[in-house]
Amino acid sequence: MRLDESRWILGGGLDREWAWVGRERAADAARKLRAAAGAARGRAPAGVRARAYGKGFDFVLALKGRERGRVLAQPALDYWLHLWDSHFERPLDEADWHLQFGVFQGFAAAAALAARRRLTLDAACDPEGRFHLHGSPFYFEFDEAPKDRLFTVTLAPEKVSIAAPGLKRSWPRAAFEGAAAGEGRVRLRRSPSVVDGIIVEDRSWLMLHGVTMHGLTRLDGEKAERFASVLRAALAAMSERDPALHAELTDMISALIPLENPQNHGSVSSSYTNLKGAIALSHADDPLLQAETLIHEFCHQKMNQLLAVDPVLLPGQGGQVFYSPWRDDARRLRGLLLGAHAFLNVARYLARSLAREARPEAEEIEVMVNVARRVHQVDTALSALTGYASFTEFGRRFILGMSRELELLKHAVLWFPPALLAEQRAACDEHRRRFALFDTGLHRAAALVDGVPRAAFQAPKP
Repeated sequence: MRLDESRWILGGGLDREWAWVGRERAADAARKLRAAAGAARGRAPAGVRARAYGKGFDFVLALKGRERGRVLAQPALDYWLHLWDSHFERPLDEADWHLQFGVFQGFAAAAALAARRRLTLDAACDPEGRFHLHGSPFYFEFDEAPKDRLFTVTLAPEKVSIAAPGLKRSWPRAAFEGAAAGEGRVRLRRSPSVVDGIIVEDRSWLMLHGVTMHGLTRLDGEKAERFASVLRAALAAMSERDPALHAELTDMISALIPLENPQNHGSVSSSYTNLKGAIALSHADDPLLQAETLIHEFCHQKMNQLLAVDPVLLPGQGGQVFYSPWRDDARRLRGLLLGAHAFLNVARYLARSLAREARPEAEEIEVMVNVARRVHQVDTALSALTGYASFTEFGRRFILGMSRELELLKHAVLWFPPALLAEQRAACDEHRRRFALFDTGLHRAAALVDGVPRAAFQAPKP
């Protein structure tokens, strides 16, 4: 398929290109799952092969259409596949195999629950004594994990049961349609929802294991609802201000992971190439700030999924580092690309928000400062990309389209106070003076040897 760069630069909605790129990701996940299913029956230790883990793989791989796509796009599955790629080509203890294959059964269990299908699975709880039905808000929490953390879960149209030596417990189907509370040695729990299809995820070992930036936090009761309610307001506003971007974000993102903010920054956040579909962020009371954070991290995830289909940058540029207008250290060209894309979308959204609604003067000025600064930073990043990068055919069109959207954004902020625009330009120029090598796109520290430009040590070309 020949991709249309314009729908990837900004929010393009749930069109056929969006669906095609998603199917390509799903097809790659399915290939890896087939390899894992073969290992479950082949080279896994005998104790692992004795359990019917293959039923879970077979059930997921036999799903069709939307059901299949929903499972294969789960961020927890993305991380499960990352663990499979990075760990299971080496010798591992039998317990590690049981953990990897046992927690996978949660994907099959969630799909069977949603489809009201009958299915019995051998499974394992995670190191924290939980078994998550990944792709749903539900999980089981054990007071004391069964021996070796192994048990059997049975899903039927009328109930769900868990069994292990000395343990048997069932829940009626209605329990999976309400708040999901309960007592006993194993309890059914439900994660809070932000909107339909997006949950607050602060309990899943499989997902949280992959969150390495900033500190994780767990939210209960009022704090969980406060976190979710601001995000709910941010998404509601986004659905009006940029419906196409909102449609993409709520289609791809299924989990929001709460982070600590010990330095009391406006917001801290992160996303990961091996957790596509999850965004980690701290709480903030301002829905516009949370919308900015969501858009920024979503754009990274959107680009990471796109780059798996078309790399944009030609191979051989991975080790090259350049001046970053956002940071004091050097960044690779790929980082400049993802940063320019994210901040262009953020600035555009904030500018639209300013044009649509009045805010207190201090807040309005703060947002204007943010937008004006991002305009200059994106301009600098695009200049470095066009000057130093080598692109695919799609990549050339993509960068040209980004430059065009940036020029439109420059027009959109002309009503800002001239002094404010000049002040932010001066701040960006000062950052460049400190960290860029003169008027180039090179990072100063990377381009100096003992304080002298590296070029001074190179022989002149004949």
